[in-house]
Amino acid sequence: MLSELSPWRSQPGDWEQDDADVRASLLFPLDYEPEPLADIRPPGLYLLRGPRRVGKSLELKRAISRLVARGVDPKLIFYCSCDTFSSQDLRRLIISMQSVTKMLSGPRYWFLDEVTAVTGWSKVIKGLRDQNTTFREACVVLSGSSARDLREATDDLADRRGGVADTDRLLLPMGFRAFCCTIDETRGLPTTSIRPSDFLTPQAAEAIYELEPWTTRLDELWQLYLEVGGFPRAVAEFVRSAEVGPGFVEGLWHVVVGDALRRTHMSETEVLAFLDRLVENLSSPVNASTIATDVGLRDSQRVNERINDLVTNFLAWRCHRIRGEVPNPAAQRKVYFIDPLVAQLAHRRNPRMVAPDLTRVHEQQVGLMLTRAASHARPATLIEADRVMYERTQTDSEIDFVGPELGVPFECKYTDASWRREAQTMRSRYGKGVMVTKTSLEVDENEAVWAVPAGIFAWLLDR
Repeated sequence: MLSELSPWRSQPGDWEQDDADVRASLLFPLDYEPEPLADIRPPGLYLLRGPRRVGKSLELKRAISRLVARGVDPKLIFYCSCDTFSSQDLRRLIISMQSVTKMLSGPRYWFLDEVTAVTGWSKVIKGLRDQNTTFREACVVLSGSSARDLREATDDLADRRGGVADTDRLLLPMGFRAFCCTIDETRGLPTTSIRPSDFLTPQAAEAIYELEPWTTRLDELWQLYLEVGGFPRAVAEFVRSAEVGPGFVEGLWHVVVGDALRRTHMSETEVLAFLDRLVENLSSPVNASTIATDVGLRDSQRVNERINDLVTNFLAWRCHRIRGEVPNPAAQRKVYFIDPLVAQLAHRRNPRMVAPDLTRVHEQQVGLMLTRAASHARPATLIEADRVMYERTQTDSEIDFVGPELGVPFECKYTDASWRREAQTMRSRYGKGVMVTKTSLEVDENEAVWAVPAGIFAWLLDR
């Protein structure tokens, strides 16, 4: 199996033309290579997570291609997709290849794709890293589409990362800047990036006004982004034919039904009703008991379990209510989707289902960008949901996104009217804030609350 799946070991010069993942990427050429594995090295143990269909397998193959081009002995690079394996299969795979290649010198490179589908995988890796073998000193890259075992894996792999920092990697659908660069001619746009906490500073004001001439075009692109999303295949189809084809939408639907919710024994009709109800609730705190009644689930616990299934499979993310500076687990939380296309699934499957409201998808993506920026150094925080929260004030008003690492409260109103009135809650509570608007721009170092167009905001925040 390893010989078949690692063709560079026998034909290092032309393996890419026969590789299914690489060949598929060439059919939909995009100027997009996120390179989450660009800096891997022995004896690091890296874990790359993210939703299915986001391109993790392709990034593993690109990392292999770079190693071969760099002169690493191809016979020391191993790849295998593990999503049908048992823990015994995984252990046997690694031990067998260590035995076959024991006469070769040099560090090994292991790429084990979808390893999180293997029950007990982290204990297998832990046991083999503890042995005095070549696997202990190898560069090991593990990929997965689930964070269900995140805490257990973190404990098992502690002190087994090879002394390398930043070994947890997260690959999500492409951000707004990458989307713009892929589908539109953006040459000439400033490349400055800023952090959430940089807003309301002279540095941010300068960066915003530098982008002001592109306000209208960036707003047009932002609206496209809220429709197409950032899955690379979806963007490629839009570039080629001005729409996301039904084939990709069908594949994404089966990711939800076949992966995220496969253990629940929900029918497709029940899953459709559940997603439709979450879309209807988008941007509002989730009342699990009401949703359970509406979609026929037994009780609120079942609703929370299904939401957790979506979150751990990187299809949705939670936004807790803040208490002090930390999440309040007793309060109702908001649930957003990881990509606009996931929010559209129910409507695309059945047009009679509610289509997601553009202003709510706008809020979803602004919050996701803030979350990605705040969790850049520690990807697990996307699942833990302890960086970006919402606030309910004493007057029973809401502020969309707050958090100690943001430094600034953020509100989302995809409109050019009445934003000042909507910003009064931030002003009263914090004396400052940022309103992410449609195209209204009001930035002044002497103003406590800024209005920043969504396209400019998203361009600057994306790394």
